[in-house]
Amino acid sequence: MPIQVSNINQKAIYTDIDGSFTKNPKTRDLLLVKNESCIRNSLTNLLQTSFGERLFNSRIGGSLRNLLFEPIDFITTYEMKDRIISTITNHEPRVENVLVDVVASEDTNSYTIFVEYSIKELPNSVGKTSIVLERIR
Repeated sequence: MPIQVSNINQKAIYTDIDGSFTKNPKTRDLLLVKNESCIRNSLTNLLQTSFGERLFNSRIGGSLRNLLFEPIDFITTYEMKDRIISTITNHEPRVENVLVDVVASEDTNSYTIFVEYSIKELPNSVGKTSIVLERIR
């Protein structure tokens, strides 16, 4: 029978370097993000990556930027949602039960993406992230 670990004694399962590259004032090492923050950063990077951007692994990414110059309608929103779910399912094995909501804004020519997921190795943990994609030019 598996033993349930309380949140107080729970150790970090996933760690990564903080994207801001902030140094720890005492040790002068880079700060680490753990568990939920680590996976949230990974999902954000994954969804903002286009095909071909990562050297030696050109199939990673969602290529969502390509859809920003399509008409803002139901078809484009559905295609974006489908690409997000496919990208997370194929490239992020640490999450499950992914729920995606894409909200299009014609006034600002942007999409707001809401992603909710659960982390496989951390029971009772629900992660949420939101990303705003907009045209720059």
